[in-house]
Amino acid sequence: MLRTNWTLEIDAITEKFRDFQALSEAEFNYKTIKERWSVAQNIGHLILLNNSYFEQFEEIQNGRHELYTDEGLEELAASSLLSLQPYTSTDRSKRADTWDIWQPKASYLKSALLQEFISSQQIFKHHIIAFEKIPTDQTFVKYLGHSNLIFKLDDCINFLIDHEKRHWNQASEII
Repeated sequence: MLRTNWTLEIDAITEKFRDFQALSEAEFNYKTIKERWSVAQNIGHLILLNNSYFEQFEEIQNGRHELYTDEGLEELAASSLLSLQPYTSTDRSKRADTWDIWQPKASYLKSALLQEFISSQQIFKHHIIAFEKIPTDQTFVKYLGHSNLIFKLDDCINFLIDHEKRHWNQASEII
């Protein structure tokens, strides 16, 4: 059931981002203030972040994923999730400094980036569908922004989807 909900949520957020196709390239890259990201930069950031998890997802699907286990893994995952939740909240009350690995590559991006995002969303959905026989609530993944944080796989997927919603809200405020 979760897998269906996740894929439906990804489809819904993808459709919201498709609305940005109507923007000119200048509008796609418009910034209200220097410190804020443009629509294009928000999308570029999401592509980088989501794609960074796809390697772990493939390792899980291929049975090559390793994460050390100990008695504190459940507690560490719960603690990690709590520390990261303010950064996915759609109200964006907590501003986040993005890790360098997820910073948009340029300040001016081609509008073709939107199609790259849509393709990335399809890959995201394929990974979720491939987790059909994987216990997502018992599989752990590393949070790639900090070496000491981990997620349960299902929490990671929820985190990524909520993060997309946050950045859609941020991008839509620019228009």
